[in-house]
Amino acid sequence: MRGLLVWPAGFLLLTVCSMPAGRAANDKQEGTAEKIQGAQVAQTESATIALEALKAQIEAIKTEYEKRIKDLETLVEQLQIQALGAAPEPVPAQPVAPVPMQTIPGALNPAISVIGNFVGRGDSSEVLNEDENRIDNKFNLREAEIDMRVPVDPYADGVLITSMESETPGHFSTDVEEGYVSIKKFPFLNHNPLGLKIKVGHFRPLFGKTNILHTHDLPQSFRPLPIQEFLGPEGFTQNGLSGNFFLPTPWDTNSTLDATIELLNGGEVAISPETRSRTSYLGHLRWFRSFGNTHNLELGWSSYFRPPGNSVASANFHGFDFLYRWKPLRYGEWKSYVLGGELIFARRSYPEASEAIEVTRAVEGLQPGHGKPIGYTLFTQWQFDRRKYAGIRWDQTDTLRNPGLTRRSLTPYLSYYFSEFLRFRLNYEHRWSDLLTENRRNSVFLELNFVFGSHPPEPFWVNK
Repeated sequence: MRGLLVWPAGFLLLTVCSMPAGRAANDKQEGTAEKIQGAQVAQTESATIALEALKAQIEAIKTEYEKRIKDLETLVEQLQIQALGAAPEPVPAQPVAPVPMQTIPGALNPAISVIGNFVGRGDSSEVLNEDENRIDNKFNLREAEIDMRVPVDPYADGVLITSMESETPGHFSTDVEEGYVSIKKFPFLNHNPLGLKIKVGHFRPLFGKTNILHTHDLPQSFRPLPIQEFLGPEGFTQNGLSGNFFLPTPWDTNSTLDATIELLNGGEVAISPETRSRTSYLGHLRWFRSFGNTHNLELGWSSYFRPPGNSVASANFHGFDFLYRWKPLRYGEWKSYVLGGELIFARRSYPEASEAIEVTRAVEGLQPGHGKPIGYTLFTQWQFDRRKYAGIRWDQTDTLRNPGLTRRSLTPYLSYYFSEFLRFRLNYEHRWSDLLTENRRNSVFLELNFVFGSHPPEPFWVNK
C-alpha cells in the first residue's frame, strides 16, 4: 500500500518540477524568433537604403555622361566648322571673328608605299628592248615605285607616284608616273552636281580597264599585245584635266552609269607619239550592274581623238571593254571568278606610230600597209582559295604600220599571295606571229611583287 502511494507522489513531484523548465525553453525560443525577425527587418531596411543610394549614383553618372556627350557634339560641330574654313554664325549682340582655316593633320603625314617588281625570264629566242639590248634569259628589278597619297584639305586628295624603271638590267631611269590632285568637293557648292570629281595633273588616262593599272597591279606579268600596240609597252600617261560624273539611271536601280571626259596634251601615245601635236580628247562611258548579290557586269566604251595641226595628222582610235565578276556571299569562302576583255580599233593604218623594237625590225623596209588595225584580248581567272589564282589570256592584234601583219599570244599564269604585301606569279607565253623575229617564241616569267609601308588600293581582279 505504501508503495502504491509513493509512485503517484513521485510522479506528481516530477511533473511539478519539470513545468518551469519547459516554460522557460518556450520563452527562450520565442525571444530568438523575435530577434531573427528584427534582424531581417533591419537587413531589408539597409538593402533598401543601399539600393536608393545606387539609383542616385546611376542617375548622377547618367546626367554626367549626357552632359559630356552634348559637350562632345558641340566640339565636333566646332571642329567641322574649322575644318571647312567657315566661321560660326555671328551673334547679333556679339560679332564673332572668322575662324582661320585649320591644317589637315594627314597633309603632314601621307600614306607612303614602296613597291618593287622583280622579274626573271627565260626565252627560246633572242629578245631586244627599245635600246636594242638583249633582255632574254635575264633577272631584273623591273620597277620600283614610291607611292604617296594624302588628303590635301577637306576638298581634295593628292597622289604622287615616282617610278624607277629598268629596261636593261642594272640601268634605271627615274620618272613621275603619276602626280595629280583629285578635287572631290567645291567650297562654294553644298553638293557636287552629278557627283562630279575633277583630276588635275599627270595621270593614266581612262582608256579601257588595263591602261589605268600600274605594272605591279597587272593580272599577268605583261600588258596585253593590243595595249602595247595601240597605247605603248607600258600603256600611256599624260598631263591634263579629267572630269568624272554619274548619269541617272531611274529605269534600273541596280545599275550605275558614269562618264569621264579628259582634256590631254597630244602625243606620247604609241598610235601618235609626236609631242608637238595638238590637244587631244578622251571620253569613257561605263555601265555597271549587279545581278543578285554575287554577280556583276561592267561594260565600257572609250574614244581617243586628236585633231590635225602643227604638221601632224589627226589620230583617233576606240575601244570596248567588259568585265564579269562572281563572288560568293559567304565570308571566308575565298572564291571568285573573273572574265574580261578589251577590243581596240582604228580607222586607218599609222605608218608614223611608235612600234616595239621587234616590230620595227620586222617591218623595216616595207611599204606602209592599208587597212584598219584591230586588236583584242580576253582573259579568265579563277580563285581557288585565299592565296591562289590561276588564269589564261589570249591576245591578237594587227600592227599599226601594216594591218596585214598579225601578232598572237597565249599566256596561262598562276598567282600566289603570301600576303597582301608579297605576291608571286608564274607565267608562260607562246607567240604566233607574222613577224619572224618573234614567231613561235616560248617564254617563262617568274615575277615577285613586294610592298613596304601602307598598302595602296587593290586592283579590280583581286578578291580581298
